[in-house]
Amino acid sequence: MSENFQDSDKYETITIESKVREGVFHKVIKDLESGKAVSCSCKCWSKGGKACAAMRSIGVE
Repeated sequence: MSENFQDSDKYETITIESKVREGVFHKVIKDLESGKAVSCSCKCWSKGGKACAAMRSIGVE
């Protein structure tokens, strides 16, 4: 995915604590227009392209 998520008018970064690992936080990128999660800092997303529980709690695009 080559999108630029730095445009603060279109995207919001939401920090969500992991339900599995204490002290670990996910930085989920939310598209403000659609209200859906489009990216996450976790390895599920970055290495496998799978939506994690934090992304699903917001909604996945």
